[in-house]
Amino acid sequence: MYYYAYHGPQNNEDFDWKLGYGLADKNKRDNVAIGSLVIIIQKIKHSLEFRLCGIFKVVSHYEDSNKALKYRFKLDNISRISQPYLAIDDVALSDILPQIEGGHHLWSNFQKHFCAQGKSFQKYLDSNVANILLNLLLKSQLSLGNIENNFRNDVLKSAKITPEERRKRLKAASPKPTKKVVSVVVYDRNPDVVAEVLYRANGHCELCLCLAPFNRKSDGSPYLEVHHKEPLAENGDDTVENAMALCPNCHRKSHYG
Repeated sequence: MYYYAYHGPQNNEDFDWKLGYGLADKNKRDNVAIGSLVIIIQKIKHSLEFRLCGIFKVVSHYEDSNKALKYRFKLDNISRISQPYLAIDDVALSDILPQIEGGHHLWSNFQKHFCAQGKSFQKYLDSNVANILLNLLLKSQLSLGNIENNFRNDVLKSAKITPEERRKRLKAASPKPTKKVVSVVVYDRNPDVVAEVLYRANGHCELCLCLAPFNRKSDGSPYLEVHHKEPLAENGDDTVENAMALCPNCHRKSHYG
């Protein structure tokens, strides 16, 4: 059986299991036995996504008067996932999770399960709910998308420290990057869709309407990138109607702007 805990928007930083987990209520903390297992989900301040942090074992109870939530658990990470967290598709999970009636009328079914005040360590998760979260962990593999998201977050964190601290870290860092083996999902796209969209664009970006920035060395054709308005990863169609020919700048803007 698994407890559930929420690292919510009152937090500015990603959940760090090495710092433990705190509660405001001593009795609530003491009712959780040593050795209990907890699944932790987070959605920190200003984040647009929910994240599954993993499975953790309660190692001990302690108190820290310097923390706002001073009644705390020391934890051990037993999930051993290959990244600090897994991004969660809360919309898809809202359809899969058992439906909850009532609650905040603007909340999704996912939020009703996991975001209500006082849910953390309140009671064991329903076995069906726990199994859904456990399956996400079991199926998780290191992907390019996760690496890019994690790296972007690390860049933002680095930008917040002082230049002096950053240069000190740079001086101590290895000049050679480590390597990771990743899994990549590749969609078997229809080449006729790409060819037709490029023909329709006639060498012009279909967003900014400017000429392609250069021609390909291989065949002299204008360099444009075919972008799906509704992404294939979100069940978008691989059709001419769902695609646009974009210059590299507009393509990046469509994803990150």
